[in-house]
Amino acid sequence: MSAEAEVRQVRQELGRLRAHVPQLAGALVATVDGLVLAEDTAAPPGDAPPPEPESLAALTAAALSVAYQMNEAAGRGTFRELLIHGERGYVATYAAGASAVLTLLADDRLNVGRLHLEGRRCAARVGELATQALASGESARGADARTAADSRTAAAAASSRTGARPPLERRRRNLPSS
Repeated sequence: MSAEAEVRQVRQELGRLRAHVPQLAGALVATVDGLVLAEDTAAPPGDAPPPEPESLAALTAAALSVAYQMNEAAGRGTFRELLIHGERGYVATYAAGASAVLTLLADDRLNVGRLHLEGRRCAARVGELATQALASGESARGADARTAADSRTAAAAASSRTGARPPLERRRRNLPSS
């Protein structure tokens, strides 16, 4: 399956999630590096403009980094989610596989338990699809690089085509691969 097909499926999952949880104002899937993979956002009620997906993805990556470090310092195991409650609602971020995150924007009247239930389910499905999409995208870029570059570039492209990326935890700590 192509990367575009996987991204379409990720968008469909976001649409299903918004249908199951009507108080969601938006959903975003991004890489842990802050690049948007898919988004489904609407203008919030009132005069506020809709959030910019690129800015939200970049802030998600930054918050994820801090949350991961805090979680690690507190000795709470593998990072799973981050919840922010503001005056007008919630921002919830869930790990979606090893290389993506799901960020949800929700109204204040939302049942937080329902948000977690549906958010965790969606993050698991999106994590699988995002991993496939990123692997497909890396494969395509790797093939292009191989035709234009020297043997070192070809070897690097071959390793990226495997889609083998270290888990989120190892990348965040900058540990060498085992």
